[in-house]
Amino acid sequence: MFSSFDHSQLSLQECCNDLAQQHQKSLSKVGLHKRFNERSLEFVKSVLAKQIASKMEIVPAADRWSPFSRVIVADSSKFCLPEMYSEDYPGYKSFGNVSSIMNIQYAYDLKYGDWESLEFTKATENDQSHSNKTLNRIHKGELHIRDLGFITMKYLAKVVNEKAFFLNRLNPQWKPVQKNSGKRIDWTTLYQKMIAHKDSHFETMVTIDNGKESFDCRLIAIAVPEEVWAERIRKAQQKFKTMGCAPSDDYKARCRFSIFITNTDENTLQAADIIQLYHLRWQIELVFKSWKSLLGVHRVKAVKKERFECQLVARFIWILLNWKVFQCIDIYVQKHSPDYACSIWKFFKQAKQYGHALRTVIANGMSINDWCRIFILPIIKGLLIEPKKNKKPGYIIVNDIFNP
Repeated sequence: MFSSFDHSQLSLQECCNDLAQQHQKSLSKVGLHKRFNERSLEFVKSVLAKQIASKMEIVPAADRWSPFSRVIVADSSKFCLPEMYSEDYPGYKSFGNVSSIMNIQYAYDLKYGDWESLEFTKATENDQSHSNKTLNRIHKGELHIRDLGFITMKYLAKVVNEKAFFLNRLNPQWKPVQKNSGKRIDWTTLYQKMIAHKDSHFETMVTIDNGKESFDCRLIAIAVPEEVWAERIRKAQQKFKTMGCAPSDDYKARCRFSIFITNTDENTLQAADIIQLYHLRWQIELVFKSWKSLLGVHRVKAVKKERFECQLVARFIWILLNWKVFQCIDIYVQKHSPDYACSIWKFFKQAKQYGHALRTVIANGMSINDWCRIFILPIIKGLLIEPKKNKKPGYIIVNDIFNP
């Protein structure tokens, strides 16, 4: 957990030295090598699972997201592995012809900050397949915001049946019909009308699918700038060319819009709110960025598989412990200064630097109060998010919608 975070350089001898210095335990390299096995892997996985299941009783700074019991965002992040792991974590050609790739499936609650799940899977298991395996995690009153790659009819039907809520983009392959007319949307005519009337968005009730799993929901379409549309068409033409065909006129017209669907009602979320809230899905990208760029979870050494997996899981135990500290600081900041919030990036940059101090706390060599007083309180102002020009940070978006 507390060894150098660049595990691509970490040797068995360094691990043995650490055991001797920190725990007065003498162990040979061979002895340690043998202890990285299936049982030790199951042990560290159980520790991580227990930490994920253990939620901190934190009350948000304000009654944010009040209509929803939880707000779950889910996504995945892939990284390359040494070729020796290709049997357990096979790669595929579309990812640069890499022979071994791991996929991290991650979900967390935007309302309370809790981790909901963390799984290490094969990259060859696509996000939609994984989404269908996690349907039992959907509960009444929750709002689920997911990337288009996770969306299936089975998933949406489950959300509706559980009296939960979804917010995501519309699958380009789906052909919803307007509930009031029973007709499909003519995207070319719609675009011309919106331009003529200078409408910012279009909203209508639609029916998705026509089978047993069909349901009604709101559809919100926003016209994108001309340069965005042109770039979409350029990419589409490249993609269709590899398949020996060309995009249809209807496809090109549809590309003029960013299209969202949700089963929330207008009294809960207005169209403008839905557009803003979907953008919060990118908060999870900040988490992935901190894991890779700051903490180097993707830097891997070609060692015994069980050792690699043990070290990876241990790193995530360390990350989760620090994430809980981040939760406390973020809630503290927002309670005392509602116009501010703690930056994930800035916090983990400091957490990496002061990792040795947290280790002392866990070993009962320092109280948590002393640790906070020495390492956290003096730098809280330096951990705050700095809003970028013309771009609202997530906490401002949430406050504007739920606590205007």
